[in-house]
Amino acid sequence: MYGRITSPDFPNVYPNSKERIWNISVPKGYTIRIYFTHFNMELSYLCEYDYVKISSGGKLVATLCGFESTDTEEAPGNRTYHSIDNTLTVTFRSDYSNENPFTGFEAFYAAEDVDECELLIDDEPLCDHHCHNYLGGFYCSCRVGYVLHENKRTCAAQCQNSAFTKRSGVITSPNYPKPYPKLSTCSYTIRVEDGFMIILEFVETFNVESHVETVCPYDALKIKTPKKEYGLLCGQNVPPKIETGSNVVDITFTTDISGDHTGWKISYTTTALPCPSPKAPPHGHINPVQAKYILKDYYTLSCDTGYVLMENELVLKYFKAECQKSGSWNKPMAKCIIVNCGQPEDIDNGTVTYITGPEMTTYKAEIQYECESTFYTMKAINNGRYQCGADGYWKNSKGEKVLPICEPVCGIQTRTTLERIIGGKRAKPGQFPWQVMLIAEDGGAGAGALLYDNWVLTAAHVVVRQVDPSNLRIKMGLLNKSSVHYQRAWAEEIFVHEGYIDGTSYNNDIALIKLKHKVPINANITPICLPRKEERFHVKTDDMGTVAGWGRTEKRKLSPHLLYVELVVIDNRKCNDSFAKLPNGKYLLLTENMLCAGEEAGGKDSCQGDSGGPLTFLDNLTKKWFVGGIVSWGVECGVAGQYGVYTKVINYISWIENTILKNS
Repeated sequence: MYGRITSPDFPNVYPNSKERIWNISVPKGYTIRIYFTHFNMELSYLCEYDYVKISSGGKLVATLCGFESTDTEEAPGNRTYHSIDNTLTVTFRSDYSNENPFTGFEAFYAAEDVDECELLIDDEPLCDHHCHNYLGGFYCSCRVGYVLHENKRTCAAQCQNSAFTKRSGVITSPNYPKPYPKLSTCSYTIRVEDGFMIILEFVETFNVESHVETVCPYDALKIKTPKKEYGLLCGQNVPPKIETGSNVVDITFTTDISGDHTGWKISYTTTALPCPSPKAPPHGHINPVQAKYILKDYYTLSCDTGYVLMENELVLKYFKAECQKSGSWNKPMAKCIIVNCGQPEDIDNGTVTYITGPEMTTYKAEIQYECESTFYTMKAINNGRYQCGADGYWKNSKGEKVLPICEPVCGIQTRTTLERIIGGKRAKPGQFPWQVMLIAEDGGAGAGALLYDNWVLTAAHVVVRQVDPSNLRIKMGLLNKSSVHYQRAWAEEIFVHEGYIDGTSYNNDIALIKLKHKVPINANITPICLPRKEERFHVKTDDMGTVAGWGRTEKRKLSPHLLYVELVVIDNRKCNDSFAKLPNGKYLLLTENMLCAGEEAGGKDSCQGDSGGPLTFLDNLTKKWFVGGIVSWGVECGVAGQYGVYTKVINYISWIENTILKNS
C-alpha cells in the first residue's frame, strides 16, 4: 500500500535512451498519492526530451521535467499528486543524449482513503457545516450555536428560550440575512415591565418557505401573547405591524429539511399610557423636554439663579418626577421660590441698614453695615456693603461670607491740649484714654496701654511673676486712683516675651495681656496705635514723646493722679555712656531693643509705678498717637545726666501681631 520508486541508476546520472514504466494499484475505496523528494531532469520545451509522466484512470495527471517549473514546463517541487481512481502509472523516459549530467528522481507513494467529504449528494455537501474524513468513513459536526440533528448530517440552530427584557430591540431568524438552518425550532420571549405594551414591526425582507395551496406547511413563524395568537406566518410579503397590547410576547419559528430562504427580522419597541405634559412653574425649567412622556420617563426641574426648589414647604436640592404605568406622575410639580438670606447677623459695635427696601432679605437685596460712633472703624478690607447671594448667604463685594469687623479707632485723644511723674502735669479726661493701671497680686503697681479692645501692652517685668492672671487687677478710664468711676477688666492669659530673662537684664522687656472680655470704647477708653513699617514710625534722637503714669513724683511718693510729661529721645550712645559711669554696669547695658528719653538737666522722667506704661508719639500725617516705647528701667528718677530706658516697640511688631493672631 506504499513504496519508493527512482530513476535508473539513482542517485547517479541516469542513462540515455532509457524508458521505464511503474504500474501501481491499491484496493478500491482508496486512491494513491505520490510526491518527489528529489527531481533533477533535463529541461526541454514542453518536456519533449526527458520526462516523467503520471497518469490514472486513462487520463494524464502530469508531465514533469527540469528542476524548477517554468512558464511551459512543470517540475514537481513540493507538490503531491493524487490518482483519479485506485491505479497510478509512472513513466520515465530519457532521449539519446544529455549535455549535462542529470541524476533523475526519487518518489514515494502511498494508498489514501477516499475523502467522502468532497463528494456531493444532489449537488449538496454531505454535511451542513464541517465534514471529517477518516479511513473507511466520515462524520459531520456543527459550528458553535448549532446542534447535529439525529440524521447525523443536518445542523439545527440552538435557538430555544432566547429572552429579551429591554424596552426595545431586534430579533432575527438564525443567520439572517443568510439562509436560515434546516430542521430547527426557535423560541423567543419578550418580557418587559408591567405597564409597557410591545409593538412588533417586520423590517427589511421577509422570506419564509411557503406553499400555494396549504398555509405554511414547511416553515412557519408564530406569534403569541397571553390573550391572542398571530400566524402562522410565511411567504415573501412583509407582515403588517403588530400592536400586541401586552408586556409579554412569545415567538416560535420552525423549519423543515428543505429550502433555501433568508428568513425575517423584527424590530420591537414598547409604549405605555402617556402622562400629562409637565408645565414648569415661574422661574423653573424642565429637562428633558419631550413630546410625550410614558412609563419610566422622567423630568427634572431646575430654577433660575436666585431661586430654590420647594416641595411641601421643604427646600430641595434636586427634584425628579417619574411617569407611572397609570399615566400619572408620581409626585406633584415643585415650585421655584426666591432665595431668602434671612435677617443679617448683628456685628459688635456696628449697625445694619436695609438698602433695597425695608426688611428686604431676598436674592440680590443689599444691606449696609456701619460702625457705631467715632470710636470704631471698619477694617479696610471691607466697605460694609453686602448682597444676598444665590446660595442664600449675605456676601460682600468680594463674594465672601465673613462679617465685617468694627475695630476701635486707635491713637485719638478727646482732649488734645498738652501742657509743658517727675516734672509732670495732671492729665485731663480723654488725654490718655489708652492708659491702663495694673495692680499685681503682690501689690506692685504698674501700667500698660490698651491695644484694640481686648489686649494690653506692658513691660515683661511688671507681670512676669503674676502666677494667676485672674488676680491681676486692671483698671481703665480713670485719672484718680481712688475714683470709683472706672472700667474694670480681667486678664484671661499673659504672654511674656520668650527672650525675657527675669533678674538678668531688661532686654525683651515686653508682654501682652489678653482680656477675658472686650472693653467698651468711649471718650475715656480708646486704644493706642502700634507703629507701622514706614520710616516716620521709627523713633529717632530728639523726637518728642509723652509718657503718663501714677508713679513716684519728685516728692518720691506715688501720685494719686495720672500725670504726664513730654520727654526728648536721647542718643543711645550718650545714654549708654551715662550708665557706664555707675556701679553694677553689667546690669545696665543698653541693647538695640531699647531707647532712652529724658532731659539732660533732669527734672522730667518716668519713675517707679510707671513701669509698663507707653511712651507715645504723635504721627503728624494721621494726627494719631502711637506707642514707640514701654517704660522699662532706670537708675534714679529725674536726675541730671541720667535717662529713663524704654523697650523699643517697633522691634516687636511681628511678635505682637503673631501673638494676637494665634490667640484670638
